[in-house]
Amino acid sequence: MKHDQLWKEVLLTFLREFLELFFPEVAERIDFNGIVPLDKEVFTDTPDGELREPDLVVQARTRDGDTEFILIHVEVQAERRSDMPFRMWEYYSLLRMRKKAPVFPVVLYLAPGAGGVTEEEYAERLFGKAIMLFRYSAISLPDLPAERYLELDNALAPALSSLMRSESMDRVTRKLKAYERLSRAHLDEARGTMLMNVVDQYLVLNTSEQLELEQRIEGAEPEEVREMLTQWHERGRSLGRQEGIQEGIQEGIQEGIQAGKQETLLRLMRRKFGELPEGAVRTIRQITTGDALDELADRVLDAKSLDDMRLDEILQ
Repeated sequence: MKHDQLWKEVLLTFLREFLELFFPEVAERIDFNGIVPLDKEVFTDTPDGELREPDLVVQARTRDGDTEFILIHVEVQAERRSDMPFRMWEYYSLLRMRKKAPVFPVVLYLAPGAGGVTEEEYAERLFGKAIMLFRYSAISLPDLPAERYLELDNALAPALSSLMRSESMDRVTRKLKAYERLSRAHLDEARGTMLMNVVDQYLVLNTSEQLELEQRIEGAEPEEVREMLTQWHERGRSLGRQEGIQEGIQEGIQEGIQAGKQETLLRLMRRKFGELPEGAVRTIRQITTGDALDELADRVLDAKSLDDMRLDEILQ
């Protein structure tokens, strides 16, 4: 599963747990029975003209006082970027104007540096005075202690702990504890597998560590714990094999499409220019993007000679 899609599904499925974990005062005021995902929010009217699609936006209802519709926006970032404050303000502004509803904005960093659970801000100043100040919540998972979150009674916490720091546990122990906590969370297979996928993707063991993990699972006590851990571990390995097979199939399909486009292009060129030099054939074989092959196929229509194809430009 792709990185962005994985986090979108995890955050949407476990939105209550996410808010309870990091923003309990917000979670208390949300009616989670009225959550509506807004998965078609794509902005083309940004000032710099770029296409923008927020990672997760949902509409929610408050449940204290007068019912109010609000938006919850969560942006996931693999690394910290200097332009993130501006981007979060831009998303806020566009969502606020388009939906006419208050927005609770959060950025979830998968890289360290923000300092844990904190706030960041974007400010604009003119003539030495602040004319606009925008604040949003920020979480950098690698700055948080895995030990603390592995002990919390929250189904999402063990999965997120796989991205956190630890000063007292090695990687095998952390993964074993995450598996154990997930196995005790009483999740259905779909939700449990989703969280296990997070652990397996972000807490990767080498061969010797993997062997140690399996040995420790076999020796776990009591027996019911050992059985649960074995089932979860086998489920994770099966999921990994299935994803590997699917990725292999997709790669094979793409390679087949690419080879077909190469052969079609070569056939068109031979019909128009006659037998092709070996260098030209070799150049076509080296082109790996479908767009480039399509562009060359279009050039065949207008080219009067092989030189007009400008093959060298494609590989530059």
